[in-house]
Amino acid sequence: MAWLYKQKGSGNWWVGYRLNGKQFLRSTGTQDKAQAEREKTKLEMIDQAHKAGSLTEEFFRLLTRRTDAVHTLSGYSALWLAECKDLSPVTVTKYKDTIEEFAKSLNATEQAPLLRDIQPQIIGDFLREKRAKTSTATAKLYRKILTAFFNYAVQNQALQINPVPSTKSLKLTKDSKRIRRAFTLSEMRTIYDKAPSPFWRYMVVAGFFTGLRMGDLIRCPWGAVDFGEGLIRLTTSKTGKVVNIPFGGELRSMLWDLRASAGNVKPATPIWPEQARYYEEKGAGPFSNEFYDDVLLPAGLVPPRSKHAQKDESGNKRTLKTRKTNAISFHCMRHTFVSTIKIKGGSQAVAKELAGHSSDYVSDLYTHIPEAVTRKILQGFPQLTQGVTK
Repeated sequence: MAWLYKQKGSGNWWVGYRLNGKQFLRSTGTQDKAQAEREKTKLEMIDQAHKAGSLTEEFFRLLTRRTDAVHTLSGYSALWLAECKDLSPVTVTKYKDTIEEFAKSLNATEQAPLLRDIQPQIIGDFLREKRAKTSTATAKLYRKILTAFFNYAVQNQALQINPVPSTKSLKLTKDSKRIRRAFTLSEMRTIYDKAPSPFWRYMVVAGFFTGLRMGDLIRCPWGAVDFGEGLIRLTTSKTGKVVNIPFGGELRSMLWDLRASAGNVKPATPIWPEQARYYEEKGAGPFSNEFYDDVLLPAGLVPPRSKHAQKDESGNKRTLKTRKTNAISFHCMRHTFVSTIKIKGGSQAVAKELAGHSSDYVSDLYTHIPEAVTRKILQGFPQLTQGVTK
């Protein structure tokens, strides 16, 4: 049971509670008793969840404000829903249903995905699938609710930016088109040629031959690479699914050289330690921007980004790049991977297994067959009217 009290020397209300036999005391940050009561109610709900056996270690870390807490979708959405308790029952139910459906689409667990690993294209795929099955109004309502949730995460410094795409970029209308596409083989070769560093050459080659997401490639440890079996065994950060991806040829040669250069390292050591640490601190944003500016732009595949002035936290003006959803990004490597599997005769089941997709619908979103392939197939059709006398 939580309790409110006034602590000497502080004008704010404080809340106390016990968890696992330990007492916690903290300021509510407000002198408004009604607002402090809401904080107390939230803690009581968490206490009930703990007694029911549904309070996870992740939830405990968030509750106690441990600075090393890792923010998962599961843990943070529970906190958000607790904050929304004072809204109407209908609204709370809709919020809960939306978050649960979104989490289910990602095969979310208590450990994955992390909030920072949920990128705009992931949310976009979910909303476009919702639009395909329902209506524009329903899809936009889902977007509004997800926006509110991620805004909560940003306001509480669990994220730096809200990853929900804009309504304009999503184009959730009856005639909406998919934003992402696959790279052509010619484009892939140009991208590799323009890669400015060994790290980005690795990212391009590994992305093409494995289809792994950016974060998984950046943080991939040496222990996931089995040279004897020729397999990369990895638990994906988005869904927590274990994938086993065979590798050989160019990727094997590259990984072999990198392993030789790494020297005596532990299995848990990332292939790119410096980049992995930076990703843990900053997330995918800086890497996505670098891929755009230093790889795609020199390759002639994207236009230069416009800039605008914006005030930082100190009130000073600084020039920032505008964030726009483009038709191509690093995530298109996954589209390329899935499309290439199917072009080469791989089945839907094989593509889903290698890419870690949960449904045929998502796998289809990642499949783009070039016109040259479809034209060749149709040209191979047998003659229909030859030898027929009118």
